[in-house]
Amino acid sequence: MSSPSSVDDPAPAPARRTVRLLVGAGIALLVLAVLAVVTVVSGTGGSGPGAPVAGPAPTSSDPVAAARLAVPRRQAGDPLALGRVDAPVVMAEWGDFQCPFCKLYAGQTEPALVRQYVDSGQVRIEWHDYAYLGPESVLGARAARAAGRQDRFWPFHDALYAEQPAENRGEVTEGSLTALAGRLGLDVPRFRQDLADPAIADAVAADQELGSRLGVGGVPSFVIGEQLIFGAQPAATFRQALDATLARTR
Repeated sequence: MSSPSSVDDPAPAPARRTVRLLVGAGIALLVLAVLAVVTVVSGTGGSGPGAPVAGPAPTSSDPVAAARLAVPRRQAGDPLALGRVDAPVVMAEWGDFQCPFCKLYAGQTEPALVRQYVDSGQVRIEWHDYAYLGPESVLGARAARAAGRQDRFWPFHDALYAEQPAENRGEVTEGSLTALAGRLGLDVPRFRQDLADPAIADAVAADQELGSRLGVGGVPSFVIGEQLIFGAQPAATFRQALDATLARTR
């Protein structure tokens, strides 16, 4: 009489083990593929609210981290900065005047941070251009810097965000920016002259190049010490990063 194993499973034992191994390997590969897809999808971030903060701050032995530590300008009379030159911490922002999430940060989050940290002398904010959304972004960046030569960068910055039109619709022009300069009380002939200055255009391009070297790939982005924060994060995210960096300076 044949044994049950010889009737129900005629394959030799080694062959059965080989089949099980192949099936197991196939399942493992399938699981890894699914995990890879999930990782890619979950890791894709925009520049809007809730976009992920960069991972743990790298150590200063990392060349990118070292470059971030060297970002603060700390120039007296810098028209693109808010706060004391000798503030313990500098928060550097990269922004685009056409970016709606930059507008969200500038209107809803930045004022509270200025009141809490800048006005108290703890933090200095330094602006950098990342005018990558189109020619109107570059034109707006140049105009804000031209206003800065008359110590009016921040009022111009605030007005550009408050009056931000739809992106790349042809509404940001030399005429519209000159009209804004007039409404803000700037010397308009001087503003026009500065707007056309190649040195300002070069400064805008240099800021974007610097941001790219530091890992900035979208806006708004912020460098605090070694850390890169991306997106219009909640105020609590900035407070956590600023408080931790301030604690290390004490």
